[in-house]
Amino acid sequence: MHDYRKLDVWVKSHELAVDIHRLAMSPVGGEVVHRELRAAALEVPVRLVRGCEAEEAGEFAVAMRDAAAAVDELGYRLRFARDAAAIDDVPFARLEARVNQLRAMLGGLNRTVRVRLGAAGRPAASRPAASRPAAPRAVPDRAQRGALDAGSSPPRSRP
Repeated sequence: MHDYRKLDVWVKSHELAVDIHRLAMSPVGGEVVHRELRAAALEVPVRLVRGCEAEEAGEFAVAMRDAAAAVDELGYRLRFARDAAAIDDVPFARLEARVNQLRAMLGGLNRTVRVRLGAAGRPAASRPAASRPAAPRAVPDRAQRGALDAGSSPPRSRP
């Protein structure tokens, strides 16, 4: 478990969610569009918090990918709000730049998590068998058979 408040991406997403909430509380624009925009903005920091509460690295990775998807959804809802005249061009441009910054930050975080978990981006236990290292063999390999034929005892495998 991690303290989500120490993640720069959480701080930025929280600040963005608060700013979008304040903007969307204005009487200008559609109530439904504003409500959905506020919900989408809040979803990003919430998913980051859930990821930081994860017990396993794989769960953290999934939550970070979900947060990245939530940023993409927020970007679309923001664009829709502008196109539907629920927000003006100036606040849209400012907010869109911040969404793009979050997208880049989460992309970097997701790459770091994938590197730490392995090439597949999942913990080794959840990767397909073909991508995992082979389990210790119960049948002796050629060198061990040669040693067995010479009269030595087989090597003991550790559980």
